[in-house]
Amino acid sequence: MPATPKQLEDELRAIVRGQVSTDSLTRGLYATDASPFFLMPSAVVVPQDEDDLAQVVRYAYEHSVPIVPRGAGTGLAGESLGSGIILDLSANFREIRDITSEAVTVQVGLTHAELNAALAKHGRRFAPDPASSASCTLGGMIATNASGGAAFRHGYTRDYVQDVQFVADDGHLNLNSESRANDLRTLLVENKELLGSHVPRTRFNRCGYLLHDVLTPTGVDLGKLLCGSEGTLGILTRATLRTVPLPGGVCQFLVGFPTLEAALRAGPDLRASPGIVACDLLDQRLLAVARSPLLPLGIGAVLIATVEAETESDAVEMGRHIVDRLRTGHAAISFVDPTCEDAERERIQSLRRSAVSGMYSMSGGKRPEAFVEDIGVPGEVLPDFVLKIQEILRADEVNASFLIHVLTGQVHARPILDVRDGADASRMWPLAEKLYEVVLEYGGTISTQHGVGIARTPWVEKQCTPLMPIFREVKRIFDPKNILNPGKILGLDPSRPAWPMPTSRVESSRSPLLVWNDNSPTREAAKCNGCGDCRPRNAAARMCPIFRTNGLEAATPRAKANLVRLLEDGSKLESAEVQEISRHCVNCKMCREECPAKVDVPKIMLEAKAAHFETHGLNHGEWLLARAESLLRFARNFSSTTNLLLRMRWTRWLLEKTTGLSHHRRLHRMTNRTFLRRAWWAGWTKRPLASEKRKIAYFVDVFANHCDPLIGEAAVAVLKHHEFEVVVPWQQRGSGMTPLSYGDAEAARDVAKYNLRTLAEYARDGYTIVCTEPAAVFAIVQEYGNLLANDDVLLVAKHTTDLMSLLGELQANGELKPMTRELPIGVGHHVPCHVKASGKAVVAPSLLSLIPGMSVDTIDKSCSGMAGTWGLSAKNYDTSLTAGAEMVAALERPRILFGSTECSACRLQMQDATGKRTLHPIQYLAMGYGLVPELHAKLLRPLRPRLSD
Repeated sequence: MPATPKQLEDELRAIVRGQVSTDSLTRGLYATDASPFFLMPSAVVVPQDEDDLAQVVRYAYEHSVPIVPRGAGTGLAGESLGSGIILDLSANFREIRDITSEAVTVQVGLTHAELNAALAKHGRRFAPDPASSASCTLGGMIATNASGGAAFRHGYTRDYVQDVQFVADDGHLNLNSESRANDLRTLLVENKELLGSHVPRTRFNRCGYLLHDVLTPTGVDLGKLLCGSEGTLGILTRATLRTVPLPGGVCQFLVGFPTLEAALRAGPDLRASPGIVACDLLDQRLLAVARSPLLPLGIGAVLIATVEAETESDAVEMGRHIVDRLRTGHAAISFVDPTCEDAERERIQSLRRSAVSGMYSMSGGKRPEAFVEDIGVPGEVLPDFVLKIQEILRADEVNASFLIHVLTGQVHARPILDVRDGADASRMWPLAEKLYEVVLEYGGTISTQHGVGIARTPWVEKQCTPLMPIFREVKRIFDPKNILNPGKILGLDPSRPAWPMPTSRVESSRSPLLVWNDNSPTREAAKCNGCGDCRPRNAAARMCPIFRTNGLEAATPRAKANLVRLLEDGSKLESAEVQEISRHCVNCKMCREECPAKVDVPKIMLEAKAAHFETHGLNHGEWLLARAESLLRFARNFSSTTNLLLRMRWTRWLLEKTTGLSHHRRLHRMTNRTFLRRAWWAGWTKRPLASEKRKIAYFVDVFANHCDPLIGEAAVAVLKHHEFEVVVPWQQRGSGMTPLSYGDAEAARDVAKYNLRTLAEYARDGYTIVCTEPAAVFAIVQEYGNLLANDDVLLVAKHTTDLMSLLGELQANGELKPMTRELPIGVGHHVPCHVKASGKAVVAPSLLSLIPGMSVDTIDKSCSGMAGTWGLSAKNYDTSLTAGAEMVAALERPRILFGSTECSACRLQMQDATGKRTLHPIQYLAMGYGLVPELHAKLLRPLRPRLSD
């Protein structure tokens, strides 16, 4: 093996077309997964294709370098961690090669959710259903033989693998000769009786190599051999998978029990019930953190059950029979009756999600740790077994959460410990010894769903003693040099501890630049459990728009939390390596909203950017973009000339060369009279004398002030139409969100102080502060609290809202006046990230649908890709368009003639990419009320054509 990571990088770059990284920070991002372990690799390679992958493996074979294939890193056992070369197959191996009537051929980097979305168009699905469907890759599922909650009905991944293509240890695709297959067949024939006799009493087992059904009449089934082998026998590149029809009806219900034992005792009746597919048990500890309104206090456990049938009515009928049996035989209480309704099923699933994720948002160092959470026993002994392991935990004074698949006897028990605390870490191994001993006494398995990996390899021999010589011979046949994911399934890696644990983090010696109160960047980052839920590639989720574009681990919110934990003492946030990763964060806030543990990654990244700015400043282009408001204020003095110059090709070329502003962008014209100036002339900036009307202070922000004052005029007109007393504070600047997003915390702090001096006065006088720009709402409500610590911040935040939410409240209370002017057009409304991340209901589409004649399509598919001024940059232009591609495709549908969105940056992207006029929803509402006549002309005025390059 090369002596240094740099030498390894040089040699790999000479043969690999994909990305090769050996810097400590990038390697550190791959040193963790969803397990509690930490193992630093020597290099990370992102191969472009199968030939690229084969070159890396051939190099590793010739130089005896360990290689570890990795998908999304969502594994709970550390199966994708290693000290050699990590092969990230999640970024580029993502094609669906062929869909037939009963099968599909796919590359291994595609996610489970993406595959099922494609299959659904054909009325089919890939039946295994892991909880991490949105993030986990098919290669990872095959490597670990994943199943999911529906294993009782649909089994394991290996039940669906028809064929595989893989790179062998020497770099050849599949096998380079028939000799290995013949050797394997001989081995299996000679030991057929032993393999068939030594299995656990539970059929839900995936410990060791699964060899009992690999023999075929004509040879061996390599697909079944590799399924569950965790990359220790070959590196998968593609697979052909059997698919099944989508069910005609899927029904779910939620029932509660007075005790955990009572719920477990219902297992036999559930297993005997027709149509039952899955049944998850949540214990009292999980329910306590869920705090669901569906459940009263004092419930000992709940069951979430799923029934599938040919029709929805059949599924509901089957579900009702099951609930009746549980009520009469087990004193169950029905909290959600059997239903096929999407909204009701989502209520049930949200309970499950909040229960599991809530445990990871616990404050302090202790949290549920996944190191013994994959045990399984025969269903008939499940109640006694769970009571037994509870006794062991109590004796060791360890609390734990339990999520149990009652139908299959699979128990996900997670002791609540702090792995960075030496005392807690020392308790883990002895606890595993005790629990596994009981598992084997009950005829169970130490690995039933989530893989062997680092976590369970030390105990494989204890469960599979007679089979270990066979396992070792299989490994010798396929990997004689032991370079394929060594130290997994059999044979500990002597170069590292059996359980490599992370070291404790030292708090930063540098004073934070943002306000953290009792928290810190290091403690906030420690909340991340590495689950990988921040890696969705399908349209159902928003986080993270940049990761969804490039697919690289460095772009994930998980990586941004990891980098803080990787720093020696948390004081090097200003380093160039950290800045390179922090640039992947566009402060859209979606990761914080959708993260199961609610890790505030955007704030961590703002701290990192602020630290870098304090030490290094900004480059020329970023400095100018961060001061967009100041530049607009200056350019407005020459608005006619500026607007003319921006239309010229040479001007745009010069701007790109000098400022980094993309010459492709079709920028909005600047007004020659700002909204604030118009408000002053109209008398709106004067505070009225005592009034009985409800009082509004309108905060306009940058775009509506300098580029489209008709947004502000429409807002004021609609509010006055609803008899609000509206004041436009003259002493206001832009929100400061732009300089903050670039790391200039001091400039943003000055803006916050300036605005708060004005807004706090209005808040104290009972005014509601209303914004039309979503970013402005976030700045006032959240970011000002990250910049300043005073009472005015809380006061103003409490009194600030966005205009659409205010009008939505009027609608809900029956106070919204009817609109009478027809607007017979089709509008596509894009929901901005900052609106989704606010946690409030999205109300703009329902308000627009009240306009007579208007048809409204809600576009909630992706980020627009603009992220404030980020998408204006030439270096971000292509990424910006890719990130917003799904939104753009939806807007380009023929029935949609115009666009709508609250966000000014999104508006630029929508108009630029589609050529369709896009307005703020308040402008459409104003037209519906017959207000602001200029808007009709604006709507019908064609956009300026894009100039050619």
